Amino acid sequence: MTVSGSDKSFKSKLLSTFVGRMRKDRQFSLPGDITDSRRILFVDSGDETDLLFATPVINWFHDQYPHIKSTLLVIGKDAEIAKSILKINTLITYEKKQMKLFKADYLALVRKLKGQKIDTLFLLSPRMSLERQVLALACGAVTRIGFSHPGSFPFINCEIKTREGRYEGDRMFGLLDCLGLRGAGIKRRIQIPESDSLHSRQLIHFRKPEKGRITVGIDPGRSKSRHNVIPEILAYLANNLAGRRKVKFLILTNPWDEKLINKFSLDLKSEIIDLIPTNPGETLSLLAQCDLFLSGNTNLFHFAVALNVPTVGIFTKYDGREWIPDHIANVKIFKGTKGERLSLGNFFTLVDEVLAVRDKVPL
Repeated sequence: MTVSGSDKSFKSKLLSTFVGRMRKDRQFSLPGDITDSRRILFVDSGDETDLLFATPVINWFHDQYPHIKSTLLVIGKDAEIAKSILKINTLITYEKKQMKLFKADYLALVRKLKGQKIDTLFLLSPRMSLERQVLALACGAVTRIGFSHPGSFPFINCEIKTREGRYEGDRMFGLLDCLGLRGAGIKRRIQIPESDSLHSRQLIHFRKPEKGRITVGIDPGRSKSRHNVIPEILAYLANNLAGRRKVKFLILTNPWDEKLINKFSLDLKSEIIDLIPTNPGETLSLLAQCDLFLSGNTNLFHFAVALNVPTVGIFTKYDGREWIPDHIANVKIFKGTKGERLSLGNFFTLVDEVLAVRDKVPL
């Protein structure tokens, strides 16, 4: 079905009218009106890596201000991940089809959020999302906090600008600084529930009982920069590593792509641990058990970093510094140069470096 110009104009006017009627801003002060809140709502971006990057801040609020009831609005596909890594009082899920303005499902979501009686709201997306910004205004929160974008106001009445060029995973820490919240005691690492970790350790042990053989996780999945590492290159590096160390490979990716994984498995020359996670939460708990992780700039690369897993990122020239956690000792980035043969010596050096410090990085 096509949408005519008059239909678009009508929707634009309707949105303007809606915003005008909903806008009833009251004065607020920082950080007092945040720390004195009874309920805080965190709204996800629909991207699991953004959710990961917000986890230390969300958990910090839970630990520092136990009187505040926290709610997370999260897309259904990431609900298991949220349950695994977040401290939250209430979880509200939505499906992608609900994030469409003026649809009945969207309006039902608006009504549900208004019923939560939210005092403070955080939009976790670093990117512009009109649907989420309208939700922010509609839920009735006095203080609505998000990253600055053209057109954010009046949907967001506390816009935060953070320094460009820093690692995306540190952006949320800058938000706390801007709000006058020092974030003392905040934990940058994430942890998997002990019961999940124990289950995953057992799953791997049954398939790799030999001592001295390391579990090497590999993710051939999609890059955050949309410029993927060629799977054959990843397999080439992994196979050469297997010729140097006693390893078993564990192929993981999120979202799960069975066709890609089956094809990639054929390129690996060493033993593969035959585990298929039952859900994204189990993917993370298996990832946490890896002795080493090899990956492009994928979702799981950043989860491995946060889980304190020794990691070597196989990045392309399109993976900018905003994706590189260059301040973490057991994470190294290996980049090839177009037209030049990959240096296995450099790759092995990086592997040795991250493995040497895997037990020395504090949580």
